[in-house]
Parts: sequence; structure tokens; C-alpha cells
Amino acid sequence: MAGKTKKTTKKKADIEALIATFSEHVSENYPAPDVYRENISSMLAAKKERMESGEYVKSLEKNLVFLNDLVTEGEAYLEYLLERINDKEPATEEITVALGSMEEKVRAGAFGRVEELLGGKGGEEFGELAALRGKDREAYTEKLEFNYIYFMAFRMLLFEFFGVLAAVREEYEIERVDEAAFGLVHSNIKMTANYYLGNISVGEVVDDSPPSA
Repeated sequence: MAGKTKKTTKKKADIEALIATFSEHVSENYPAPDVYRENISSMLAAKKERMESGEYVKSLEKNLVFLNDLVTEGEAYLEYLLERINDKEPATEEITVALGSMEEKVRAGAFGRVEELLGGKGGEEFGELAALRGKDREAYTEKLEFNYIYFMAFRMLLFEFFGVLAAVREEYEIERVDEAAFGLVHSNIKMTANYYLGNISVGEVVDDSPPSA
């Protein structure tokens, strides 16, 4: 009938299909794990070369706290989006803007939290790391590097997932999204990060805490 708008019915997919699409996207767009690790090692080596020892450590501390806080904010936003995965809002453009604003907000406040997270007991996440600070410089630096590259990889993959989620929901209605969805997505991102960093092998199951050096 003239004047009627044809309603478009979206195809259907489940949360497992969304995660599989993310994994495929990463494998197609990221370098092989050994190349990825070589790139990280080269980046840290260049950073060490141009900085004095104390400056290098301070730089890692600041960036680790920033990445930790950004991941925390990102995880909360992921949970928010999964609860509204089939809603029209927020649109893809709004998600992109929200992630940019999140990064700016975290960057503005994170660097002042170095002493809070690393200068005392370190909280649940950085207790072992904080215990080494000021006692064993070499071990502290090594563990600092380990945590830094883990959170860098996790943050990168987490933000990559937002892009995949936004693209998939443009064409699909995502079914079977319940309270377990966040855990499934989080575990997959964590496993992928650890796989690229060489901390686990393919198919290895990990828990929900960052690995220890």
C-alpha cells in the first residue's frame, strides 16, 4: 500500500555468535601473537633507551594506573551496553563519543592515583606489585612491565569489542543475552589478551584475575 514503510526484520544471532565474530575480527586484523609480542618488546626497549631508569619506572606507573582505571570504566560501560544490546540507543556514533569522553575523564584523574594504588598496599589488584615498590627495584620494574603490557592488551581488545558489538547489532538482534553475558565476553577478552601475550596456550581456561608475573 502506498505510503506504508516496510518494516525491516533483523537477522538473529546469539551471544556466542557475537563473541565468535569478535575472535574472527581480532585474528584477521591483529598481527600474529609472536609478532605482537616482538612489537611490545621493541616499544618498551625504545622507551627504556630514551629515559633514565627512574623516569622509565614513573612513566610505567602512570600509564598502568591510567589503563587500569580505563579498563574499569570500560567494563562498566560494556555491562551497560550488553543490558541494552538490542535497543536503538545508544547509536554507534554515541558509543564512539562515549568511549572518547571516558578516556579523557580517566586520563585527567588517573595520574594522581599512582600513590593510592601503588604506594600503599596496592589494593586487591596491585598488592604484590606495591609490596615490591621501594624494596626490589629490578623485580618491581619487571612486574610493572608485565602488568602494564597486560592492561594495555586488555584495554585494546575491550575497546575493539565495542566496535564489533556496535557493527553486529546494526544488522542482528542478539538473543540469549542474560546475566551471564558479561562474564562470557569478559573471559573471552581476557583469554585473548593472555594468548597474544604468550601467558596461556590455545584452549587454556583462565580465571577472572590478571595473571601474576
